[in-house]
Amino acid sequence: MDFRNFLTVTRFTIQDELHNRSFYVFTAVAILFVLLLRGCFGSNMNVNGQALNSTTIGYYTSIVAFNIIAAAGALIGVLLAMRLIRRDRDDGMAATVLAKPVKRIDYMAGKVAGVWILSYIFTLILHITVYIIMLVHTGGRIPFFFPASLITSMNVLFAVIMVMFFATMLPDVMAALVTIGIAAISLGTDSIAALSKNISIESSSNSIWHYISIAWPKLAALQFYSTTLIKETAFQSSNVIHPVFNVLIYCIIGGALLFWKFSREELQ
Repeated sequence: MDFRNFLTVTRFTIQDELHNRSFYVFTAVAILFVLLLRGCFGSNMNVNGQALNSTTIGYYTSIVAFNIIAAAGALIGVLLAMRLIRRDRDDGMAATVLAKPVKRIDYMAGKVAGVWILSYIFTLILHITVYIIMLVHTGGRIPFFFPASLITSMNVLFAVIMVMFFATMLPDVMAALVTIGIAAISLGTDSIAALSKNISIESSSNSIWHYISIAWPKLAALQFYSTTLIKETAFQSSNVIHPVFNVLIYCIIGGALLFWKFSREELQ
């Protein structure tokens, strides 16, 4: 793999996507929605007879916003990546680039990296906006907010790789729906697993649910782990593999399958 070619393709991918004004519009609209949360950071309320100050309310509002933004970042990755391969193939861009001394692995890795970086930049901008609102209105600080944000970028990478892989076999919209479906099932299985643990429900080790829960990509569990970092609490999970390594393994497998499928395609 030629690292210089990889960086060149990554840079051109980012520049190509930034030429689309809709990205700027969507980012601006998302920031405006985040700014609407300002009212939640300057209020006091009573919950179950207990008074909560603005710092506490802002703290939990930040956590909720953090998770919503992380999910939105993965969705942006899906939307940016779903048409990437087909568009480059149809307009001849892929054939033009690969006619030069650029290997297919450099090209595909650069495309994945470019969309991943751009999607996570979108996520990070919104996370920074939430943190600034928290800091300005309450003075409260969350030490592990940005390390937790960086961890959620793995979900963005997974979404980009998977939708690009499925797009080599399925129509773009179907590839996006399949990827979103994987994330939705992950949310269901990981949420049920966490709920079962909290209320001390033992699931049968021989059930189909048990094996699906173990093998399925732990996208939601990864966000749960990020949330525990923000809260500075211990992450409790019955999973055999930590969600960080689980998602990393799926990214590696998905990336290998993507390159294998792309290397077999004929470009005109």
